[in-house]
Amino acid sequence: MKVLSANTPVFSEFQSDGSVKGYSVDFATALLDLAGIQADVRPLPFARLIKELDTGELMLATGIGRTAEREDKYFWIAPLTANVVGLYGKKAIDLDLLTAQNKTISVAVMRGDYRVELGSEYPQFFLHQFNTWNQAVDAVLRDRVDAIFFSDLGMAIFCQKNELDCSTVSRQYSHNVLYSYVAMPKTDKNRKYATDLVKEVSRLLKRPEYSEIKRRWLPVLEDYSPNVSEIEGVIVLGKTLVDDNSQPKPWVITNEELLFSERNKRGELTGYAVDLVQSILVEAGIKTDILSAPWQRILIESAMKQDVLVFSLVRTAEREDLFHWITPITQNAYSVFSKRGSNTDISSLENLPKSSRIAVLKGDFRQDIVKKAGYRAVPKDSWKSAVLALESGRADYLFFSDGGMDIVCDDLGDKCNSITKLFTYQKATTYLAVSKKGTTPELVEKLIEASTVFKQSSQYKHLTEKWLADYATRTSLSLTEDEGVIVFGQTEY
Repeated sequence: MKVLSANTPVFSEFQSDGSVKGYSVDFATALLDLAGIQADVRPLPFARLIKELDTGELMLATGIGRTAEREDKYFWIAPLTANVVGLYGKKAIDLDLLTAQNKTISVAVMRGDYRVELGSEYPQFFLHQFNTWNQAVDAVLRDRVDAIFFSDLGMAIFCQKNELDCSTVSRQYSHNVLYSYVAMPKTDKNRKYATDLVKEVSRLLKRPEYSEIKRRWLPVLEDYSPNVSEIEGVIVLGKTLVDDNSQPKPWVITNEELLFSERNKRGELTGYAVDLVQSILVEAGIKTDILSAPWQRILIESAMKQDVLVFSLVRTAEREDLFHWITPITQNAYSVFSKRGSNTDISSLENLPKSSRIAVLKGDFRQDIVKKAGYRAVPKDSWKSAVLALESGRADYLFFSDGGMDIVCDDLGDKCNSITKLFTYQKATTYLAVSKKGTTPELVEKLIEASTVFKQSSQYKHLTEKWLADYATRTSLSLTEDEGVIVFGQTEY
């Protein structure tokens, strides 16, 4: 299969013999190899690479920025990088002032890059498109343009590799954290390949081949910037998104889960946890939207940004020092489930057979527990899929929650008859939490006070009564409220 790759230092560098080397190329090649497909790597200028993808032929491409405009054009196989994107220049840039004065600034970008699309959304930008990032960086250094729309790591790499003095250039404005992917044209004939490759990604991340790719390339990236890390198979590049002197609006994000934070028929987030957090925000005088994302992205964003509010996040020992824990939301028992009649005498995770395959939700904290215990995790995109993996024999065990099983089995019906609880792993509590890096004590104190005041109000009592009554009509799950926490099953003291 053709693998298209543009010339990007460290990630896909063109060699004099016509070959391509780099992290992204190694990742894509290893992924195809695991799927039994031979990779044919083709170096192309980025603008030509995009044109090739537009033909819809069977091919992969590395380093494709995931934007709203591209969302429906490609199958997004695997995220490669999470990169801080911003505006870099020699002088301070005030976008609000430019708008008020009806003025623009000249901004350099590379032709065909996704930042052309992002930059075109800013009325304050007059874009100058260059054929290479080298030309774009040189333009800002020579004062031919006011700024460049690029990234922390990109600036570090291009300045160092080309022995340029970029000390006068710094990030003047932060746009967002953007993700680049291994992607494939979204066509019917490519669909099966894309589905198979997405499944292979989780296998690759657990294999020695991926460990070797990280061992080879992470030190190279760290030579250019100390702000490089790897989270759940994604290379995270750049410092915290928010500049020290800015006053960002808090960002509130949740993972969608049945009943407590799910989307209704209008596509709106709804549920007890959503209403609780929204009420706390109102009490604290914070006006912002609640967004949703997979846990993998939530953990990356909260590691990189200040003032990120996350719910409903399980409080674990590994996460204790990574977040400020504002208020508890739910308490649940986390258990291991099996098919009826198998290994009924097992009472702990350590006693499972060493060859065990354990179904979990992709990105969930239980995936790490399974891997650290030495077992093979079978990650799924939804808990329903994880339950079905056990039921169908594609997994030997399931690491889920008692309450979650009740909810999912209300939907699956007879398919759950063959499944039974093997043992309880632990009781766990979910929280509203705030990212620790850069978040001010004032915001933390404001949120803690707001949650305490709201949970002591009559409005909170009405909120819990409303949702518990609603859930009683929709599920067989036993739910009670105890001192500000919704408890799954019997209250424990």
